[in-house]
Amino acid sequence: MLGPQNAQDFIRALKASSDPPHAGGPSKIDIAKEAWENTHLYVPNKAEAIIEWLLTRLLKDRTRDRQSNPVCDVRYWDLLAKILASEKHGDHGRALRAWLVPLLNRVPIAPVILSYLELIASEGTFDVAQYATVSQCITVLWPLAVPKFNPETLLECFGAAVHLVIAHGVQQQFGCASQPLNESRALSLIVLSYRASLSNTGSKRKQLYMVFLQKYLKSWLEVATRSSEGQNVRSPLEADIYDAGVETMFGLELLKPAADQKHDSALVEALERTLQASHETVLRPLPRLFASYVQTVKRHKSALFGQGSSQVPGQIADQVQAAAMAFYANLSTLTRAGGDDDFWRCRVALLDVVEKENLFNPKDDGARALLRQEGDIAVETLNAAHDETHVFRTDSAVQVLALLTRIDYDLMATSAAVLFPRLVAIPSVVSSTLQYLKLLLEYDSKTRNLPASIMHVSDAFSVPHLQRIPGSPKAAYEAASAGPLTSLAFLDELSRAVHSFLTPGQVLETIGDISRTLKDAHAHFLDREAKLSADHGDGPRKKRKKDASSSEDRTEPEYHAVSFALIMRTMVVVLRSLPLHTLTDDVRLEAERAIMEVHSSVACRPLRDGFLQANSKDSWHWQMVITGSLRLHLGLTCTPGLLQQSHLEQPVLSAILASVSAPSVSQELVVEMFRTLLHQCSVDALEPKDVLDTLLSYLEDYLPTVSTAWAGKAHALGTGAEAAVALLHVLADRWLPYFDVWSTKEQRERFARILTNIRLSDSMSRSASTLTISSIFTRMLHDAQFWELLNIRDAFVAQLNQQAAPLDDFEVPKLLSRKGARRLPDDVLRFVSVYDVLLRVPPEYLPRAMHVEFLKRGFVADILVHTARKDGKQSTVSAHHLLIIREFLRRTIAYLGSVENVVSKEFLEYLIAHAPAADLTSSPTADEDASAVTMELVDMYQGTLVRSAKRGSIGVLADLVNRYISLEGTEGSVISRRASLLLIDSLVKEGAVADFPEELVGMLRALYKRLLARSASSVAQSELSLDVDVLDTWSHVQSLRRWLKEEGQDMPTIGRPLAQQLLSWRGNKQEVGTLAPVVLAVMLGEMQAAAPTQRREELEYMVVAYLAFTRLCGRQDMKHLDTKLGSACRSLSVDDFAAVLDLIFDGLSSQSGLSANDVASLIRLSAVVLHDAPEGTSRVCQAFATKSLNLFADDERFVAGLQLRSEVVEFLVRQCNDRPASLRTADLSSLWSLLRALLADSSEHEPSTDATVFHGVVNILSALVRLRRDLVLNTLPHLGFVLRQLVSCLRSLRPQLGGKQSRIVLDTLPRWIAPSQPLSAQESKALARLLTTLTTKTMIRTHSAAAETQKPESLVRPFSKHAAYVLTAYVEAVNDPLCFVSSAVRKELQPGLFALCDMLGEHNRDAMMVSALDAGGKVTMKALWKEYEKQKYVGKG
Repeated sequence: MLGPQNAQDFIRALKASSDPPHAGGPSKIDIAKEAWENTHLYVPNKAEAIIEWLLTRLLKDRTRDRQSNPVCDVRYWDLLAKILASEKHGDHGRALRAWLVPLLNRVPIAPVILSYLELIASEGTFDVAQYATVSQCITVLWPLAVPKFNPETLLECFGAAVHLVIAHGVQQQFGCASQPLNESRALSLIVLSYRASLSNTGSKRKQLYMVFLQKYLKSWLEVATRSSEGQNVRSPLEADIYDAGVETMFGLELLKPAADQKHDSALVEALERTLQASHETVLRPLPRLFASYVQTVKRHKSALFGQGSSQVPGQIADQVQAAAMAFYANLSTLTRAGGDDDFWRCRVALLDVVEKENLFNPKDDGARALLRQEGDIAVETLNAAHDETHVFRTDSAVQVLALLTRIDYDLMATSAAVLFPRLVAIPSVVSSTLQYLKLLLEYDSKTRNLPASIMHVSDAFSVPHLQRIPGSPKAAYEAASAGPLTSLAFLDELSRAVHSFLTPGQVLETIGDISRTLKDAHAHFLDREAKLSADHGDGPRKKRKKDASSSEDRTEPEYHAVSFALIMRTMVVVLRSLPLHTLTDDVRLEAERAIMEVHSSVACRPLRDGFLQANSKDSWHWQMVITGSLRLHLGLTCTPGLLQQSHLEQPVLSAILASVSAPSVSQELVVEMFRTLLHQCSVDALEPKDVLDTLLSYLEDYLPTVSTAWAGKAHALGTGAEAAVALLHVLADRWLPYFDVWSTKEQRERFARILTNIRLSDSMSRSASTLTISSIFTRMLHDAQFWELLNIRDAFVAQLNQQAAPLDDFEVPKLLSRKGARRLPDDVLRFVSVYDVLLRVPPEYLPRAMHVEFLKRGFVADILVHTARKDGKQSTVSAHHLLIIREFLRRTIAYLGSVENVVSKEFLEYLIAHAPAADLTSSPTADEDASAVTMELVDMYQGTLVRSAKRGSIGVLADLVNRYISLEGTEGSVISRRASLLLIDSLVKEGAVADFPEELVGMLRALYKRLLARSASSVAQSELSLDVDVLDTWSHVQSLRRWLKEEGQDMPTIGRPLAQQLLSWRGNKQEVGTLAPVVLAVMLGEMQAAAPTQRREELEYMVVAYLAFTRLCGRQDMKHLDTKLGSACRSLSVDDFAAVLDLIFDGLSSQSGLSANDVASLIRLSAVVLHDAPEGTSRVCQAFATKSLNLFADDERFVAGLQLRSEVVEFLVRQCNDRPASLRTADLSSLWSLLRALLADSSEHEPSTDATVFHGVVNILSALVRLRRDLVLNTLPHLGFVLRQLVSCLRSLRPQLGGKQSRIVLDTLPRWIAPSQPLSAQESKALARLLTTLTTKTMIRTHSAAAETQKPESLVRPFSKHAAYVLTAYVEAVNDPLCFVSSAVRKELQPGLFALCDMLGEHNRDAMMVSALDAGGKVTMKALWKEYEKQKYVGKG
């Protein structure tokens, strides 16, 4: 392209009237681009000339259509960006700013940028490359040009930027997880410039505000909506846009009318217009907007409300609250414009701001009326709370009421009578209801107004309120029974509140109110029942004088029955929880008489009427009444001290016993009748034999053998199966000890048959809140009480033995031989169910002979299940059933120990030959688990055969080795190949080659050669394959070679290439975790086979490889790595072992340059190496432990870092527990220093509490006290100091502390305790266990000869002089005004404190009270000593 040849032609071409300047020639932009790139063309101030032309062209032609608009042409922007970049970073004599600023003053760029932003915002597509180029230009030009822009222009540019963000989603287009929003820097400059100009606008602030509301409010709200929804990933650009909008609407000048509570209506009107177009755009960011307004008002409160000398203290705060609530009143009108979920969500969020910012002033009548109106709307909404289609709306209404309660309880106190009835039928999925009810109970407890709350609960179940629930009386009963007022959570809270906060003067009043309520409910039921009977001609009729003004009650008696039953369910909780212990004797007697009268009138009488009148119990409403009466009777009689007479009348009991099996009786009533009958048996009012027979018959008839889920609520009992599940739960949870005493032999056998017929493996998936027959049975088997009941246990075990007895008809050899095989049983799963139960039986409760018997039968059951699964005739048999039996075999063999005479050779060969195969009926996990258990079984038996071979019995083992040799040349099963490798592990573990007969050693040499021939060809290839089976076989070949002491050809060295290949692995990370232990085993084998001169280098490479593998492996894979390394360490020489420890110690020092993760891995490696140290290395281990303790104590990074600290604590715990004899006196100085540093005060704290440090320190001290008392005796002051620190760690910050107060407390806590997560009762329990250990007599664990003649002693007498200091720490923690020690923590710590009190004695206690405690401390110490005296044994029992 031939362009201008001189400067004059170039300038003329750019200023030509047409483009291109010459027909058929290049365009002006091409001429400018060529001129810029042509370094030989000299043009004075070339950059300035080209940029001036570019900006002028962009400014003049910005209004053209897209095809001819230079603003949309990337060539203009690309050339402009190149020139600006060259001039900015180039070495020129003339500065860029010197000529560019005047140019920008002549040619404004704001219209150009505005046009560009509007154009790309209106397009459907977005050119990212073009935007990046334009952004570069704006980044350079904007800071130089912005001083000349007026606020209106900046507002237009800001609005265009907001439109662009909404139109194309800057965060999604430009941002990603690994790259910040660099391309949005241009938009950030525009937004920040606009924000800066707002502070200098002065009189134009109002004008900008109006323009913003008219043009840009909707777009700004959309950006605010997006940033509000994704607060965790909010971009800086969106945050700046939001802040700019807030500053525009809530500037100081605009807020001045707020001082008079006169808000500009323009904002609310603009929000209303936007709300009509898109309510979601307004409602989502509205709470955040309100919070921003409140924060702005608080920030400028002095300027807004502080003028004048007449201000009184607190008046500014009141004015801030009034202004905020006035603005809330404007916003609340928007939330009332609709009723869908978005409006309710916004309403809740706005009230949440009011509550968090403390905006309500009780003296503000307008605010009170406004919030009451919100509450009334919520209460009105709850009128349809039973409708599950509006669950979210109901939940939001309850949240509104809860927030109003937190703001000021008196706001809705007058609505309680209306509110409680509307909470009756709220669905259980509305979780906020229980929180709200808890708030109400807490407030009434504090104000001692619980009687009113109790009456509100009972009135909520009145008939008029129940009739508002759509449907029949049964539907109303089910809805109310599933509601929050009858939930266990609320009833527990009610019981706790009544027992703790009901005053003695309110007890009789409460009993009277409950008595009247129950009597009225019962009387109304009887009255309506009598009227109904009279109308039907079944009862006496009485002529009544008709009165037109009176209205006759036409309510169905079912509603009255439901009301009576529900009131009974709640009021019995109140009566059982009455604090009678707080009453005087005469008042207590009066209260007991009142309760007896209630029991007689509304429990005994309805039971007589219901059971003794003809056909009463057959009607559903009478069954409701009877159920409520039984519930009240049982609740009162089971509470000690309430009723003196707990027996029911014999005719009533006989009627109950006769009615439990009636088909017309509801399932809920059946359960209540059985509970009552069992209780009457316990008080000797009834003979238990007939009751137990009836109960067992019911279970036999209705209890399913597979799982039936029950929700756990009585009203949900719909079928006999569910009722049977509930009865089994009641029996297992409450009445098993009585059943063990009452039952006859036949009854126990029936119960055992019922239990053993349950198939645990068929359990269905269930939620945590449901009960199934399998979950009940499993919990029963895990309960120690069940196994301590001798009669039930004997019957249960006998039944299991009887069900497994048919397996005695089979013999393992005949089953495994085809000729002797018999026909399979029809249902082998019944045997599986027996072993499924046996898996959950504690082995200590079965005699050894029975263990052996079940074990032999298990071999037969295993073969039968495998055969049935293989034949496919019983399709329900899967790998999971095989896993059950083999897991039982594994556990039993491990428990019995020796199995030489139990496991037959044929069964072992069967296990090796048949691996579990995958099928469609079982999951891959079940097959993998069955295969793993099978290998453990094989390993156990092979270990037994290896030990027998050392004693000369090699027959079975020789046959097994020959079998492995013959299978090596074929494609045998996976189990066979893996079993041969396990045999090698057993041989290496049990002893040297010289301990075995030469005949067996010869066979093993043949096996070695076959394995070597098979694996050498694979590892000798030029390209190694990371095959787990091949590498595992090769590592075992190396191990067997060393064990056999084979000499000859050199083995190929493949460890390092394998490690390099694994570290560069790009496949699945789980495969790396599987391969890493195998590769490490290969490297360990090569290291042990290396020459002595090369051993050090191999050890270094092995340690480095271990560190590299730890970066790639998970926690479970790390265990496999440590296991491989530990087994290899046991066979190292003393010199090699010392070299490994030296390498580890060199890596621990700060000069090694390793990362914290690598150092943590080295600490874990050192613990593994020391645990598996070879013989003769005690001095080496002791020296390494001493050096490590000194290093840990001297370097702060081992305490400050989370990972290093965890590994150091674990190292100390293992060292003190596993090798206590290796500790020396010289180690204690470092150990105490390290413990002090772990518990030292810190000004920095981690985000979450690391309780493992506390438990680790406690375990270290416990090991020292128990095992090395001789060392602790010389450093008792250090022990006392550390115990003081541990007690101090149990403190918690008091709520609502100020910043300085919180900092004072936090500076006295260790860095690993987070302020929001104090230590729990578990840590207190561990510390109490440590303190009680001080009083336990133990033996010192040392290597000296004197250890055999020592006597067990404790630290009671030596530590008695130091116990006062530990108790003082507890007293100081309890009395700290800025802290508190929770009741749960104090309760768990009591045993340890009592142990200290026992050491202290009365003399030292008196001295401590005088010298070390203030008045509050003396009170605390007296209370503690009083509790100690209560539990102290005085020798009179």
